[in-house]
Amino acid sequence: MNTHEAALFTSELMESTYLWCYRKLGNTHDAEDLSQEILLEAILSYRKKAQAGTPPVAFYPWYWGLAQNRLLLFFRNRQKQAVLLGETVGNLRDGEPYYFDLADIDEAIIAEEERRELTYQLSLLSRIQRECVVMYYLQNKGVKEIAAILDIPEGTVKTRLFDARKNVRKGMEQPMENNENKNKRLSYAPAILDKCGCYNIPDHWSFLSDRIVEQIIAVCANEGKTPRQIAEAIGVAPVYFEDKLDYLLKHRFIKETAPNTYIDDFCVFPQQAWLDYCVDQNRVLIEKMPRVAEIVKALLPEARKHILNEKDFSDGYLLWFLYVRAVSAMEDTMLKHYKETCSHDVPQSNGKDWRLVVRVRYPDEEVILKGDYKGVSWSNLHNHFKTSRRSFTIANLYEAEPFDDRDHIITEANADLFMRIYEDPHLPLIGNEQEQAAFLVSKGFLVSRDGGLYLNVPVLNDPAVNKIEALLADALHEIACEMVADLVKTADENLLPYVRPDLMEEYVNYVMLLTFDCISELFWYAFNEGHDLEIPEDFSTSAAGIAVYLK
Repeated sequence: MNTHEAALFTSELMESTYLWCYRKLGNTHDAEDLSQEILLEAILSYRKKAQAGTPPVAFYPWYWGLAQNRLLLFFRNRQKQAVLLGETVGNLRDGEPYYFDLADIDEAIIAEEERRELTYQLSLLSRIQRECVVMYYLQNKGVKEIAAILDIPEGTVKTRLFDARKNVRKGMEQPMENNENKNKRLSYAPAILDKCGCYNIPDHWSFLSDRIVEQIIAVCANEGKTPRQIAEAIGVAPVYFEDKLDYLLKHRFIKETAPNTYIDDFCVFPQQAWLDYCVDQNRVLIEKMPRVAEIVKALLPEARKHILNEKDFSDGYLLWFLYVRAVSAMEDTMLKHYKETCSHDVPQSNGKDWRLVVRVRYPDEEVILKGDYKGVSWSNLHNHFKTSRRSFTIANLYEAEPFDDRDHIITEANADLFMRIYEDPHLPLIGNEQEQAAFLVSKGFLVSRDGGLYLNVPVLNDPAVNKIEALLADALHEIACEMVADLVKTADENLLPYVRPDLMEEYVNYVMLLTFDCISELFWYAFNEGHDLEIPEDFSTSAAGIAVYLK
């Protein structure tokens, strides 16, 4: 295969093909044979079309359509006479007519593929339908008994059984190759999600990184979906993700547009639109960074006065802290200016304790970076400690490369010693305290000087942080307001078309906050063109960008 073919016929596609065949056939040997036939026919067919200048426009729908046709041929060759599933109607045990009984279906006359498809369609039923089906058909309970167990009206039980029958029939009559819903592709090639969040989002990060949860987010981005529709799109039965829906609903990541119908409750953007926006935003911001850096540098003497251990750092070291606080001050200024001038009337908050925005790329979508981007990766994380002396926060204001992971250097085991050394640099150390202190020195968090140990990070209390940020906000106010109009234009042109009306609060209060964030550009300028930031010789032994906030 050439390079382009290899990019399409990946190992993931081969594995998905085998799993799909196995689900259809339930036999390892047959699944291996059929998957190999599908892949060989697809490669030869694709190569022939490419040579003729007519390659498939949408690769995955074309590929799985070919796979379905090859599966039908497989059954046709194996089974000369296929009997379609007809409509079998039975009677309800409590005297209610017109509901079907699965026990009445003679499985002996159902073709193998149809029998497997029936089982699959039953697995797609929602929880409320499935529990009625299980009790009625498998546990032989009557409508009255089911109604009593579930504490619902008998009519509701009948409706759920009727809806279950309708959904199974609809699924059986709708072949995969005729389904043009693009989210159907996620059954075999998952969407790729990039996520950005703040506030208490770390509490949910592990859950949101679950592959099934990511696919639910992708499916529910633009319109409400039922569990069955989600299941059809991602190829996973509702029973395996209903608890995930419960979590998403409880924590307001999704909401109900109708009973049992869910939609994302935060902004989700196509990856291409987001990249286009980032390039435009970056161009506006990078032009202003030399001026921002000069303003911040001019404030060093005044800002230093508010640092509790002000004599422990060079100006270049202190700039790591001031750059981050400067961007925070500018964000607040720009967001306030934007809200005063924009036409969107939204609440100040949505009551959530987290913020999130997601970018999604579907399997057959190609994403291109249309322009230069000058920026660095950046993130931050705050860890809180309570010691015998006092409570304090370790603010890792630069939690990204080229630094190593620095979020586990100060721990519950050494936090008390760290604070005692701050209060008394000549503290006598006993036992393993010497080893702990030596470790912190090796990581750059402590420095040995004049016969004592000193914290090699800025130490501040809340009043000091507020005074420094107010100082920065005042000095940077003019340039911050200058940038607002151009930045709003980039967001409105690239992103606003993808924002649902019910998510305008998310757009105004969070997406625009990200739009006004210039931390990536400011540090790019400091690393590449500015000459005032103190760059560590060894990033693995440096505490640059770390600060301590005393409580």
